[in-house]
Amino acid sequence: MDNRGEDRKDFAKRSFRKNDGERGERRFERSDNFKPRRFDRDGERKDFKKDGFRPRGDKGNGRTRGLGELLDLDNDILHLVIRRAQLLAKMRQNGRLAPETEKTIRTAWESKAARMARDNRLSRDLFVLLQTIEPLTRMEEEQGYFNLAPNSESVDIRIPAPSDTVAARLWLAVAAAAGQMTKVVRMPLTDAVINGVKALNQIGGQLWWEENGDVQSRGGKGLVRNMDKVIHIGDDAFNLWLVIAMCVGMPARLKLMGDSSLRFLDLAPLRHFLPQMGVRLTNVIPSQDGLPIRLECSGMMPRQLRLSDDLPEDFIAAMVLASPFWDTPCRLTLPEKEPRLLGQVMGVLSTCGAHVTREGRDILVERGEFTVPAEPVVAMEPTVAASVLMFPGFNGGNVVLEGVWGHSKAHVLVEKMLRGAGLNVKYGASETVCSGKERETSAPVAEIMAEVVSSCPELLPLACVIMAAAVHEGTAVTLPELSEEDRHLVTAFLVRCGVEEEGGKLSTSETIIPGTWVAPSAQWAMAYALCAFLRPNLNLSNPGVMTGLFPPFWNMYNTLPKPVLKRRTEKEDEEDAKPARRRVIAHGVYGELPPEPTAGEDF
Repeated sequence: MDNRGEDRKDFAKRSFRKNDGERGERRFERSDNFKPRRFDRDGERKDFKKDGFRPRGDKGNGRTRGLGELLDLDNDILHLVIRRAQLLAKMRQNGRLAPETEKTIRTAWESKAARMARDNRLSRDLFVLLQTIEPLTRMEEEQGYFNLAPNSESVDIRIPAPSDTVAARLWLAVAAAAGQMTKVVRMPLTDAVINGVKALNQIGGQLWWEENGDVQSRGGKGLVRNMDKVIHIGDDAFNLWLVIAMCVGMPARLKLMGDSSLRFLDLAPLRHFLPQMGVRLTNVIPSQDGLPIRLECSGMMPRQLRLSDDLPEDFIAAMVLASPFWDTPCRLTLPEKEPRLLGQVMGVLSTCGAHVTREGRDILVERGEFTVPAEPVVAMEPTVAASVLMFPGFNGGNVVLEGVWGHSKAHVLVEKMLRGAGLNVKYGASETVCSGKERETSAPVAEIMAEVVSSCPELLPLACVIMAAAVHEGTAVTLPELSEEDRHLVTAFLVRCGVEEEGGKLSTSETIIPGTWVAPSAQWAMAYALCAFLRPNLNLSNPGVMTGLFPPFWNMYNTLPKPVLKRRTEKEDEEDAKPARRRVIAHGVYGELPPEPTAGEDF
């Protein structure tokens, strides 16, 4: 008999729900009086009410007064930031400021911000951040939040698992560079995938996509030499690494542009490294290390090149992938820390018939007889697959994901974490099946958490869900060692899910945090949706973040227990709503009609 008064032999029948006497009877109340702060178009401020802000005019003692004044200043700063964003939105045409206008605003900012801090980088980053803020539309303000209230019945899920978009882009980049035909299926058509296809097409690929998720290469002549183009990358850094790696080995002049998130990308290590390859990288905006940039490539490659330790690891993997397509063979010396995608890159090159020679950290890839498979095998996306496989742990049931389970580091870590969560998961050749929970939940051990933080930070939200589930079941859980930023994010996430941290120990909490939560990424949004099984009616303010990873997720979540991925159109709903057509059998002057056919339409 365990400390929760249940026989352990019956534990396999329990769900991740907290043991509160009767399953499913617990309800969490939330305040209906809470209203988020809003800023009207005319700049009129509407203050927060009953959310911790000190009312203006409340003197208080010296300590309280100082805190209240600070909160008031933050209130005013946010008000000014929104007003600034609204003015910028009015000045933009087709989503962009005129170059002379942006230059005037930037130079005026730099001249006045010089007195703010000794570090000029801080003022520059603050300016870039302010430029990227977009005010909410009136519809978004009125929408408020997305209430997470999942169905409590046992699930019956059978869906095609989305392919890993990074692995798929490796195959598409090779097909575009080699000018060969191939097809990748089950691709979620996210902005990163669409922008990656467009960028590869501009450097010589002939790719296109279908609405069903198939992305195909029609062959072509391969990479284009002596290019002089402007290429838009989007907001995914991996697209940038692929384009740079493919182009540095041949004569080219490029201007690379991207969305706001890539303006903060630190390209200084590339700027110092690329001259060894006869490449010059310059920033279009002075004193800014991110995009936009200009790239001038001579095509004069050295015979051997050492990749420095400060280069992004995904860029190093992209360099190995692109090396057989350069004009000159080049032996690459890897840094001490091996890139996480190197195994997948080596597998792609070997499957295509490239001659790969590796001696320690030295890699030489020669093109040889290069043949891209007509339909390469791409594993399913590990974070999406893991989140869907977690559903039977809460309410029971079965999940079947159609697709191939991978062997990358992320897939291996997911296997260990799901096993620790007590789930019965079987990984087959063409599908992965979870048939429910077979034992008690254990939080990820320290070794797994260390690997997650260092190699696969996108799995940290999944680890938080498993920790929360273990705490709700009554298991003693200790918060793992995390950086200050990760620790703040994890504890803020857990307290909304009914778990609080005190002295490194996690325990259940009755505290209801008012307001909504903003998910930092799609993985955090999925984790928040799973924790709604533990504490219902969680509020998420940015459900649209899922479009960057798996757009049909919310349609699947809202149609449980037997979900569908495709949303019904208005035309389909209207057709179903129409009454069935009546058949009128005529007699009399028309004579006796022949009997109706047993099948088909009658005309």
